[in-house]
Amino acid sequence: MNRSFRQGMSAYRAVDINTRNVSQDQHELVAMMFDGVIESVTRAKGAIINPDLSTKVSEIARAMRILQEGLRTSLDLDNGGELAQNLANLYDYCVVRLTQANAQNSVEALDEVAGLIKPLADAWRQMRNGTTAQATAEANPSDAAPAAKPLAPPAVRRVSLAYGVGLSLQGA
Repeated sequence: MNRSFRQGMSAYRAVDINTRNVSQDQHELVAMMFDGVIESVTRAKGAIINPDLSTKVSEIARAMRILQEGLRTSLDLDNGGELAQNLANLYDYCVVRLTQANAQNSVEALDEVAGLIKPLADAWRQMRNGTTAQATAEANPSDAAPAAKPLAPPAVRRVSLAYGVGLSLQGA
């Protein structure tokens, strides 16, 4: 085998291993998608402020793809109820605003999208932290505080149902 072929195969294996590791944790994957949208919107805003057309277009397109092909398609619309439908509508609205931001060089539209997605990202992380702490308390009941309330608020617990992640939270 030639050297470039071996290097290509090595790179392919590395990507495959990294991809499989990420795909095993759906919760982290959704968190990464939220981060990706926020990061792309921030970069697009910088590209509007410091005129860089190609960066603006590519970052807005990236944010739109994450919203449409990542976050929206990962929703469980059959079992997620009203919350899943509301999230789908929110993602669709964000795509419309991103399209307007691209066409009109609108920093305001980008700020609006970031302002809508950031609280979801924060709630998603809070749900993971609450789930981890609660699972630890259930595994070690002697360490748990008596009559402890669920760590994740009800709205956050409902988000897991909308994504069909399969997290089991008591009191949900």
